[in-house]
Amino acid sequence: MRSQKFSSQSETAESKVLPALTNNILPEGSAPQPTGQLQNSELTVSAAQDIIYKFFLSHINNSASELALQHFKKIFIELIPPANPKLIQALHTIIEFDSQLEFNNLFKRCCYILLNNWITQRQYQLARDLIKIISERTLTEPHPDNCLKILRVWLTNFVSSKDYEDLKLCVLKYADYQPVQNHWASRYQPYLLATHYLDPKNTPEERQTARLLSQQLKDKYKFDLAMYTSRSQSATSKLKNYHNPTLLGDEALRLIKIILVNRGSFSYRSLANIFLNQSQNITYKQFKESLIKYLFEYDEKLYCTDIYQEQIINSLNNFHPENDEETLNTGLHLRTCNYLIKCLTVENSGEPTALFLLFATKLNPLTLAILILKIILISPHSRTYLELCCARLIQYYQDNSAAECQWLINFLELSQIALTIYGENVQYNLVNMSGKHEEEQLFIDINNCRIFSQQNPIKKDKD
Repeated sequence: MRSQKFSSQSETAESKVLPALTNNILPEGSAPQPTGQLQNSELTVSAAQDIIYKFFLSHINNSASELALQHFKKIFIELIPPANPKLIQALHTIIEFDSQLEFNNLFKRCCYILLNNWITQRQYQLARDLIKIISERTLTEPHPDNCLKILRVWLTNFVSSKDYEDLKLCVLKYADYQPVQNHWASRYQPYLLATHYLDPKNTPEERQTARLLSQQLKDKYKFDLAMYTSRSQSATSKLKNYHNPTLLGDEALRLIKIILVNRGSFSYRSLANIFLNQSQNITYKQFKESLIKYLFEYDEKLYCTDIYQEQIINSLNNFHPENDEETLNTGLHLRTCNYLIKCLTVENSGEPTALFLLFATKLNPLTLAILILKIILISPHSRTYLELCCARLIQYYQDNSAAECQWLINFLELSQIALTIYGENVQYNLVNMSGKHEEEQLFIDINNCRIFSQQNPIKKDKD
């Protein structure tokens, strides 16, 4: 089992390892631009790269998408000049500078310029064609042009690099987002993509492409889950098979009902709103004390022993004690929620925390999923941080088989369901079909309940 180390915030720009997990979301940033210059060339490497970037940006906005793909093949694979010879001059400048790093930066960014546009337009076949063109580059035919020889060697090296694997990750076949046959980790692309769009060392295009694809995959899962819960409960659909987007089989419906059952007369969202309203104008120490009550005291379904609760309480008490007498602010609120997520998932080293292993393997993983859901409901901005933590867990166990990681898969599935049914755009409700009063809902048989979902109107930003 391989441990993936987290780098510190002070690592150099050359490193491709993400900064260490902290209590904050990784900062925005942009990739540094190369400044190298040839002695016998009129173009700097930076200027040469800029010419090629602008060419592709112009074509994706003003030409057919297929034409942009053809230009990509001619420029990078065949080295055939298009109408503008400045492009080949620019590419020669980069090759003559003899830096594969600068070529990789150029090549990768041009790929993401195209992918970003195609994924936005849902032109997934073009994205797959791009990968095919790169993988099927000609390597055996001799060529008198020394620049072309160098280019082919660099392309070969690129295809063997992590950058190429990251590129393929962003070209995941959209329609295939369902239980996969090959590797269990491939199913959790939205989490893995978070490591790309949160990495400030990646180009803006790479980060935007990863963010777009991640959101589209989440939206598809959200839609599929709503359709599954609706149609699988219909009396007219008993003989039909409807796609279940989870890996939990028929058990998924029962688990959704458990998550939706109100705590007395309150839902998890209601409890979160009450907590937030009561957290106004209090000290940080009071906030941490209230947070423990919010997480544990109102929910009999969590089945947490005193030992596990004590570990979380101690962790909170030791977090920023110097701020205990200060009035709670949004910064402390976010850092505390992120810190709790970190305690419940993954260390800076990339290894799972002791609390995560205890909750996910010895207790019901639903307990951990609900705890994390309650944190996200009071701190929505922490969801991105949670996705990064889940990605680190997946990467830590990705060399293990699905059978060995079934406990982790169960947690990821439950967490994904919980966060989806309490998402922003779809509202799920559990309705008691037995006719009993709402206050008796904790004691009813959930088999007598039905799940109803409806689309919420999207809130428009105020001008």
